[in-house]
Amino acid sequence: MSTKVGVIGAGNIGYGICINLLKNGFDLVVYDVRPEPLKLLKEKGATIASNPGDLGNQCKTVFVVVLDYKQNIAVLEGKDGLIENMAPGSLIFTCSTISPSEVKSLGEKAKKNELRLIDCPVSGGFEGAKSGKLTLMIGANKTTVKDNLSALEAISENIYFLNNLGAGAAAKSVNNLLCAIHIIATAEAMLLAAKNKIDLDLIYDIISKSAGQSWIFEHRAKRMASRDFSPRGVLRILLKDTHIMSDLSREHELVLPLTSLSQQIYQ
Repeated sequence: MSTKVGVIGAGNIGYGICINLLKNGFDLVVYDVRPEPLKLLKEKGATIASNPGDLGNQCKTVFVVVLDYKQNIAVLEGKDGLIENMAPGSLIFTCSTISPSEVKSLGEKAKKNELRLIDCPVSGGFEGAKSGKLTLMIGANKTTVKDNLSALEAISENIYFLNNLGAGAAAKSVNNLLCAIHIIATAEAMLLAAKNKIDLDLIYDIISKSAGQSWIFEHRAKRMASRDFSPRGVLRILLKDTHIMSDLSREHELVLPLTSLSQQIYQ
């Protein structure tokens, strides 16, 4: 397999993916609309593409790490897009959090030029991307991506294969449902502890060893206790994700009251 890999989008997640691909010896080609991360990555050895199509001309494996469906369309379509410029048989991993139906729509577009698009949403945030310990939820089987396993392993600690296009996106929505609710629950729990004059470091230790523990509690409650409110994510992205969860619940005629409430709170 070629060690040349492309990444489109060098934000919080994409930048960490780029760094770990470089660390693991991959010949990285990167594109972003912002010059600042590109300058830093060029200094670390990456090749900078002038647009998505230029990147696609150089790579048979591309990770698209952009915000939403609209940005994926902008990367894929047009004379400077991936679809018109990648060689048939190439593989596109979309790491965006989008709906299963949107993933399938992108897959149909890519198929017209004999390209394979696979949903590959990630979990782990900025910290996971930086450390190369993201969790990947891949809407394909292992055989389909066998030539790309070394690149996937360079950026991830846990890789899950869900066999069908769109299944990765669905799994990410399940994860995001829990994250959205647990963030609110953690904030309420720490407030209740404070108002009852319980030392917040002590309650953190208690819950960390009790049934109320969660990943969100572990990684957010300590910051609340120390009054560290510096942002680790973007609220509008979390709100976008709650809209996807709500759309899926309506599609399957489900009543998810906590999901709906969390969406209202973030709005």
